[in-house]
Amino acid sequence: MGAASVGGTPVTFDAFLEQAWSDHGDHAEEVGQRLEQGYELIETPAQIAPFARILAHVDGEHLAHWAEGAVRLERLRTHSLWRDDGDAPAIVRRLVAAMHFGNGADSVAGLSAADRAHAHAVAAAALAAQRHTPDAIRHFRAALAAAAPGLSESDPAIRALAVTSNNLASTLEEMPSRSADLTAVMLDAARAAREYWGRAGGWVETERAEYMLAKCLLAAGDAKGALDHAEQCAAICEANNADPFERFFALSMRALAHRALGAAPQFAQARTAALDCYGTLAADERSWCESTLKQIS
Repeated sequence: MGAASVGGTPVTFDAFLEQAWSDHGDHAEEVGQRLEQGYELIETPAQIAPFARILAHVDGEHLAHWAEGAVRLERLRTHSLWRDDGDAPAIVRRLVAAMHFGNGADSVAGLSAADRAHAHAVAAAALAAQRHTPDAIRHFRAALAAAAPGLSESDPAIRALAVTSNNLASTLEEMPSRSADLTAVMLDAARAAREYWGRAGGWVETERAEYMLAKCLLAAGDAKGALDHAEQCAAICEANNADPFERFFALSMRALAHRALGAAPQFAQARTAALDCYGTLAADERSWCESTLKQIS
């Protein structure tokens, strides 16, 4: 089809999608409106699934426009390039279901176990981001239950579960206080993130999932368990020649776990190594490290 035009400026679908992802965090409402132009920019059947993903993400997680999001996703089924094979049918079916779950539906007809795992996971991630914690936990539990019989290694539900589990664990870990029940959910989510990122991601995602699990164990008062997973995080960094940014977090978690265990010499050694990594970081990387830096100072 070639490049289409938006506002008189030629733009390809890929450029449009990249810009939408870049802008959506700070300008969700504007991007939500802009996405209406995306339908006419779709040039191949393979582009329908990625367009569906950003529609669901913006309309669901950022705007809570659940009903509108479901309608906009359903419109893709009438697109001239829609095909009944490929990734699009399953992705659109699951994301439409996620919009219904986010809007309060308890069930959606016609879904397989993998469909339910994916749809509940997407709804849980959105609700966690919106701080609707009880509903997020309910859908997280439903996603894990649906996935329990097993998912094929190529199923996109695996990545959805990895993202949701990590985000929920992070949200709960950041709470200033938690009940025993919320602490248990936090640990379940962190362990699920490690499992599913180990299947869906590369070594960086796996290493970061180990870091999150160590962080959550430390928050739960299990310093020994935190140290075990901090060491696994550091070992993955070492095995893959990780850059100083990744090493800083692994070494900082090692330091924090040693301090919680009362091992002052080991804390000091790990802290020094973490600070050495920090000293080599660019300014834009350092900004991500400030809260952790304060914890080990």
